Amino acid sequence: MISSLTKRLEEEPARLAEARKKGQRVVGYFGPYVPEELILAAGMLPVHLAFGGEPEPASAGEDFLKPYSCAYARSCLGYRKLSINPYYSAVDAVCVAYTCDSMRRVQEYWAKYLGVPSFPLGVTQTHDRFRTKPQAIEYFKNELNLLRGQLEEFCGHEIKDKEIRQAIALCNQIREKLWTFFEYPLDGRSPIEWRDALQISYAGFLMNRADFAKELEKIDKDLRQRNSETLPYDARSRLMICGSTIGIGDHKVLDIIKQAGGNIVADNICTGAMFSRKRVNIFGIFGNTMDALAERYLYNFPCPFMTDLSTRLNRILKVARDYRVHGLIYYNLRYCDTWRADFKFIKDTLYQELSVPTLLIETEYSPDDTDEIRTKIETFIKHIEGQV
Repeated sequence: MISSLTKRLEEEPARLAEARKKGQRVVGYFGPYVPEELILAAGMLPVHLAFGGEPEPASAGEDFLKPYSCAYARSCLGYRKLSINPYYSAVDAVCVAYTCDSMRRVQEYWAKYLGVPSFPLGVTQTHDRFRTKPQAIEYFKNELNLLRGQLEEFCGHEIKDKEIRQAIALCNQIREKLWTFFEYPLDGRSPIEWRDALQISYAGFLMNRADFAKELEKIDKDLRQRNSETLPYDARSRLMICGSTIGIGDHKVLDIIKQAGGNIVADNICTGAMFSRKRVNIFGIFGNTMDALAERYLYNFPCPFMTDLSTRLNRILKVARDYRVHGLIYYNLRYCDTWRADFKFIKDTLYQELSVPTLLIETEYSPDDTDEIRTKIETFIKHIEGQV
């Protein structure tokens, strides 16, 4: 089903290199709060640098960040230092959302030590779902306008509203398809698993966005032609995964869950369904593009560095209820304090409201704890199967 997408993705590093030879610039970004629409509107190529799972880049990142920074943040610097990843090596500049102290340092160190232009994006610490704090949205709008100005200076020309509208339309098209794929596991007879949808989403972080949209159309057409009623019912334990960033290549825990007989059907991670959850809405031809971008990116889903705990809890409860999950795996990269602080609230709320148990997995990118994690997950899934 996704063979064409996989083949196309294998060709992407060469395509990026060719584009750069022709003078087109590549801009990497970290975090779901950076609007790639601005990069596209500037005529540059966006790459979501969301790789993880390898010990070597995380170790190399210790030259910049303390060992008690999370492995993902260290990898954000280590990949560029080691020059082992073609995407990190290809970027001409990066944009970094300030979602924690480590990512703030990542932004500073790309410029100071790696010699790459690096543009910051401040993000307010309140999600303000009910729009009761106008200063929050005004702050974020200002940050987006500052980022727009920095990108204009970098690319050497004005980013026009017309181009932003076109980029918004393309990104909305992509989000809507991806969201459809993540919704398939709602049914017990899904033609696609959550992890397949995640892999498709990962491809979209790296590919030319127009080409990616075409590939999504092919996959969508294939899925719609499959009759779910003819598929066997998936009787595996239905799991939700929540927590720290799961980067491209960070599959240790995902593999163990599958091998133990668990079936992840939903998530609450910033590289998963959250990324495609909400579209950018512009009302009429006179709607303000920057206002629309600020609305979508700030009022999407509150990151744990934000103060809106009740909104996060309600969202996780809704997903767990809608997808009929039997248990939640709480994936926490060691030293990711923002996610770790939420764990007890989420665990207690899920059990009190839905009787859904939660398993905490704290880990690094090293394979040393694989057997320990396997034992925990196998025991957890057996416990769930005994309760269902």
